[in-house]
Amino acid sequence: MNDRYRMDGHKLLWHLDRVKAWGRGERISPLHIDLGITTGCNLACTYCYGVLQGRAGYGTNATKRFDMPKEPLLRLLSDAKKIGVRSIALIGEGENTLNPALYAALEHSAKISLDMSLATNGILIRQDKAEIMLSSLKWIRFNISSATPESYALIHQTHPEIFYKVVKNAEMLVKMKRGNKHHATLGLQMIITKQNADQIIPLAKLGKQIGVDYAVFKSCSDNSSKSLDSPDNEYLEMEPIFSEAELESTESYSVVIKRQKLRNLGLKDYTSCNGTQFILAISGNGRVFPCGHWFNIRQDEFLMGNVITSPLEEIVKSERYWEVQKKIQAVNVNHDCETNCRQHYINQFLSRVKDGKINLDECEVPEETPAHINFI
Repeated sequence: MNDRYRMDGHKLLWHLDRVKAWGRGERISPLHIDLGITTGCNLACTYCYGVLQGRAGYGTNATKRFDMPKEPLLRLLSDAKKIGVRSIALIGEGENTLNPALYAALEHSAKISLDMSLATNGILIRQDKAEIMLSSLKWIRFNISSATPESYALIHQTHPEIFYKVVKNAEMLVKMKRGNKHHATLGLQMIITKQNADQIIPLAKLGKQIGVDYAVFKSCSDNSSKSLDSPDNEYLEMEPIFSEAELESTESYSVVIKRQKLRNLGLKDYTSCNGTQFILAISGNGRVFPCGHWFNIRQDEFLMGNVITSPLEEIVKSERYWEVQKKIQAVNVNHDCETNCRQHYINQFLSRVKDGKINLDECEVPEETPAHINFI
C-alpha cells in the first residue's frame, strides 16, 4: 500500500465522535489546526499561494516579517489541547523555522501530548536542534519541488546551491532518526506545476536515495482565475509518469500520488464548505481564520480573533467564530475559494453526510489504521 498515510483522502472515520457531534448541530472544537508561527519566508516559490496573494515578508529572512511570540504560542498549544484539538501542523503561512520560538513550542507539545508536525523548505534545519524535532514531531515534510539544482532554483526562486543544503539537511535527519531510533516520519513533497513535471520521477528516485519514508506529489492550489497557471488539464496526461514514479516504492519507502485532486480539474463536487469546522487556520501574526485562503483577502469578513491577545478557547466559543463559520457555508466554493484546498477531502465526505448519502451510525471504521490518524 503506497498511501499508508492516507494522504489522498481523509481520516474522519477515526473521529466519528466529533463528526456525529457536528451532525447533531453542536458547536464543536476543530480536530486540527494549520498553524503559522511567522509571516515571513526565505523563499518565494512560484506555486506559493501566499506569494500570489502578495503577503509581505516572502523571499526574505528578516524584513517585513512577524514572528509569533513564545508565550502566546505556548498558551495556544495548551489551549488547543484543552478544547480537544487533536493535531497541529506547522505548515503555514511562512517558513516556521525562522521563528526562534519553534523549538520551545515543539518541546511543549510533547510535554502535553499534542500531536505536532512540520512542513519546511528545510534550509534552516539545525543539527543541534534536530533531536528536539525528531523526538517531538509526528512527521517532518520537506517542501522540495525539484530534484536538480537548476530546476530547484527556478521553482523556488533562489540560488542553485540551496538545493544541496536542503538535501544535506534531509540526509542528516534520516541519519539521526535511524541512529537514535526515532519514530518521526520524514518525507518530501512536490507541488506539480508546468515547470517541473520533468522532475517527478527524479524526485521519486531522490527520496529513495536520501532514505526518507515517502515522497508525495500533489496538485497546485490556484484561484478561480488561474493566476498561478496551474496545469489542471495536463495532470490527466501525466498518468504514465505517475505510474513510473510509483515503481520506486518499496516496503520502507512510499511514492504517493494524490490522484483525487490531480484528476478533479481544480473543481469541487460539493456546493458548500463545512470542513473549516474541523480544520482551522491560524496566521503567523496570531489571527484566526476558517482557512488560510482568507489570510490576505476579505479579512474583515472572516477574521475570528487573535490568539496573541485572546485564548483560543474564548475565540472558538465566541459568537463571532460561529457567525464566520456560518458565513463560510454561503461562499461559492468554485469561484471564491482556492482550488484543491486543505478541506477538500473532508468536504466531500461531509457533503455526503449532509445530503443523507452517508449514515454516520452505519459507518464502519476500516480495520487497517493509517499512520498519523490525528492529522485528518
